[in-house]
Amino acid sequence: ADLQAMLPAFMVAGVSAIDGAEQELQNAMLRLRYASVPTVSAIRGLALGGGCEMAVYSAKRVAAMESYIGLVEVGVGLVPGAGGLAYIARRAAENAAASTNKELLAFITEGFTAAAMAKVGTSALESRKLGYLLASDVIVPHKDELLFVAITQARAMFASGYRAPQRRPFAVVGRSGAATIKGSLVNMRDGGFISAHDFHIASLIAHVVCGGDVDAGTLVTEEYLMALERKAFCSLVTHPKTQERIMGMMATGKPVRN
Repeated sequence: ADLQAMLPAFMVAGVSAIDGAEQELQNAMLRLRYASVPTVSAIRGLALGGGCEMAVYSAKRVAAMESYIGLVEVGVGLVPGAGGLAYIARRAAENAAASTNKELLAFITEGFTAAAMAKVGTSALESRKLGYLLASDVIVPHKDELLFVAITQARAMFASGYRAPQRRPFAVVGRSGAATIKGSLVNMRDGGFISAHDFHIASLIAHVVCGGDVDAGTLVTEEYLMALERKAFCSLVTHPKTQERIMGMMATGKPVRN
């Protein structure tokens, strides 16, 4: 989202304008994921925030080695709002289902930490470790080969009879998982490692990726998690400390610690 375009809309129409714009972005991501044709993201350089979300909702990613991928919204006092947190929850459920260690919370915590600390992969290999690239994605050593390889991948997927993934619900860790994560956050806040506003933002992220106020093991949909995401995003847009961070970033280009 363009912060400079978002703030005037917020000032004129209030939070409803932001909610509508976020929902449009989320719907675009879902259309990308469930398109009947293969969608391939070709990534080089910075793919931060919405760029990262667009990449993870594509059917496949082809990334130049020198790619910097991550969800960095915390830096301006916001949470990922275009499906980034819903992706973290879904990938955690998929990884847990494919793993011999069936403890879902461990996989959720990995994704939560990456988003709450605004971790950015400093190469395509590191982005893969953070979960923003999959083992099946292609990493291209030379940036000038990127577009050719991406187009070739899309054609190959189409020629081999590509079908979009099925929409299916997945399990979340629920309120008990969120309570475990928040326990760690309390220690960080009380120890002076994070501010009270950092704690508030991270708690909202935990609430979304854990599936909200539901029992552990509850099956949810991407649309349900995206609704939680929008609610968290819009609540932060109206928060004075988030507004300080946004204005500070636009004025100086550097994150404000408050």
